[in-house]
Amino acid sequence: MKLALIQCAVSPSKEKNLERACALIKEAAQNGANLVCLPECFNAPYGVNYFNQYAESIPGCTSDLLSKNAKENNVYLIGGTFPERDDGKLFNTCLAYGPDGKLLAKHRK
Repeated sequence: MKLALIQCAVSPSKEKNLERACALIKEAAQNGANLVCLPECFNAPYGVNYFNQYAESIPGCTSDLLSKNAKENNVYLIGGTFPERDDGKLFNTCLAYGPDGKLLAKHRK
């Protein structure tokens, strides 16, 4: 098994952060990675003061994109963490997907 650990610069633009993450997942897979790990808060600036602005539900934009990228690149994908909103509460959540794009695990910090 080949593991890829991704470290990427994060900007205030969630869209650009997600585009960058997708490109890096693809690059890792093309270089033979079977398991790809994104960093904490890969889709938004880090800090609790940003969580409310960037939080989203699961399923949602980021989780759907992680699932799609795991499947398209045939890799296990650990989606770092990103701000999740559920029932009025905020969480720093990590999702893990299989090569079929199915959710394997969810952990809230």
